Amino acid sequence: MARDITAREQDVLDHLSSAWNAFLQLPPVHREETDEFRHKLHDLQRMVLARPITFDPEYTQPEP
Repeated sequence: MARDITAREQDVLDHLSSAWNAFLQLPPVHREETDEFRHKLHDLQRMVLARPITFDPEYTQPEP
């Protein structure tokens, strides 16, 4: 079973959430920038949330 996220990983997710909230307070300069920011933010969230599986020895294959 994958491990839970660490406190530091949760901190990163919290900072990403804060970044999203702060970004929404900026005046828009392009009609698609919010969607683009959201997509990039989701990529970052996926990276953090994948860590429990990616670095779990039960799921990670050894390098050849």
